[in-house]
Amino acid sequence: MHHPKLATGKVGIYARYSSDRQRQSSIVDQIRLCRNLIARAGGDPDQAKIFSDSAISGASIDREDFEHLMQLVSDGAIDIIVTEDVGRMSRDFADSAQIFRQLQFLQVPLIGVLDGIDTSAKGAKVSYTMRSLMADLYLEDLRDKTLRGLEGRALAGHATGNVPYGYHTFPETDARGDVIGYRIEIHEGQARIVVRIFAEYEQGRSLTAIAYALNREGVPSPRAGTKHKRLGWGSSTIRAMLYNEKYAGVWRFKERQWVRVPGSNKRRPRKRDASQVMTQERPELRIIPAAQWERVADRLKATHRKYTTGAQVGGRLRTRSTFLLSGILVCDACGGPLTISGGSSSGRYYRCATNRTKGTCDAAFSVKEEIARAGILATIRDQLLSAEGLAHVRRTVAEKLRDYSKALDAEIRDRRERIKRTEDKIRGLIEFLANGDRSEYVSSTLRDLEAHVRTERATIERLVAESHQPLRLPSLDELTALATDLHKWLSADPEAGRIELARWLRGSVIRVGPTSDGSIVARGELLPLKVLVNAEQQKKSPDSCLDVVAGAGFEPATFGL
Repeated sequence: MHHPKLATGKVGIYARYSSDRQRQSSIVDQIRLCRNLIARAGGDPDQAKIFSDSAISGASIDREDFEHLMQLVSDGAIDIIVTEDVGRMSRDFADSAQIFRQLQFLQVPLIGVLDGIDTSAKGAKVSYTMRSLMADLYLEDLRDKTLRGLEGRALAGHATGNVPYGYHTFPETDARGDVIGYRIEIHEGQARIVVRIFAEYEQGRSLTAIAYALNREGVPSPRAGTKHKRLGWGSSTIRAMLYNEKYAGVWRFKERQWVRVPGSNKRRPRKRDASQVMTQERPELRIIPAAQWERVADRLKATHRKYTTGAQVGGRLRTRSTFLLSGILVCDACGGPLTISGGSSSGRYYRCATNRTKGTCDAAFSVKEEIARAGILATIRDQLLSAEGLAHVRRTVAEKLRDYSKALDAEIRDRRERIKRTEDKIRGLIEFLANGDRSEYVSSTLRDLEAHVRTERATIERLVAESHQPLRLPSLDELTALATDLHKWLSADPEAGRIELARWLRGSVIRVGPTSDGSIVARGELLPLKVLVNAEQQKKSPDSCLDVVAGAGFEPATFGL
């Protein structure tokens, strides 16, 4: 017997396939099955809303169309859900239980075409739970079988994934011609480059010097020709190769596992216990002799100690730049970042990182950090203080103040409507509890909703009080003071100043490069400039100060260096 809502309600169809042994056509087949069921029940299949997630595992509910479907269910825009089988909704046991509770509370049935499950039917909880448990166990079994298969490949000497630079793979077949694995062999041409890298590093050359020479000679980098193509060799690539034990003939498998973060499709690496790691000595794949490997390893350790000991602040490694323009200045020739080089803080220079570390950019200029910072900020200040700049800022601020008042009223109305909808849900949960369902899930949901209402009411009170405060246009003196103190304001906290400055620039960058006469110029286009209506209030309470954007009428600027 078909559920009556299939004929009379607003129907949502959900389809999903994972990447293992399935195709996009699987989505089409699932939707066709669901539409046939709707038609047999007397409904109109063409009126059903379609939701589908392609090549996404059911181990997580972090799926775009699934989340959209459940949001519409919560909003009352979907009365019934049809899917090929309930495992399409989720293959995680805990997530499946949460979906079941939510749909039952909202009185929205879930229909599985192939497994015959109707969550609104009597006894559906048992069949749904069993089906969900089977789906969860299927995933666990699949992971175990996949790992066992990879272990077998590793023990047979076959590749278990991509191989490092210096190696390539060839298919190995059985008597019938079927591929049983991929044999790993040394790539003679690439191996010569590996030998050269180890030899030059052992002789004292830096990582950057090695990368620079390889790029200058046009040696293809490990990722050349892939979708992850980079601008040639880099010091990080060389470093990773020098640490790779495979070049010394030591191949390890199962060093780490990728663990899925609960409730999402994100995976994070986790080290396995040493007892689980498979280690193989493969002398036939050794490119670097053991003695040379040890000498290189010793130099790597010594270099690491040298450059980390002095780079510690308060016992932690210093990783953030203290320079205002770092991350904003880019090379006009190649678009690569300009990075700091040089010794003392008074003698730091910006140079093209691509030219300095890889040699694939011909722009070999440098500009002193303090000169770049002073020249660029002076140009921005002058544009702010120009008659056109001040007039434009005041005009735009006036428009923003008017729009702000309207937006404030609209936000208050919207929050009051949300409170009303939340209070309706609270009354439903109270009735749910009165009818005997005293599960912890329902009780905790009720507490969360009540806390949400209290927070919303406090926010409305603050917004109402804010709406009664007079908004005034900043004076010319205030704008002039702000522009005059620009250098001090942005440089007080380089991290925060860098973020602020990036918001003022189209593309968040300033392009720097030499001109035909040899001088260095910086070019960038100022976007709407952020102006604080009340700078003193901003210092005391950042959240209460109106954040106004103005100044969009400026021409592209050439910053004097």
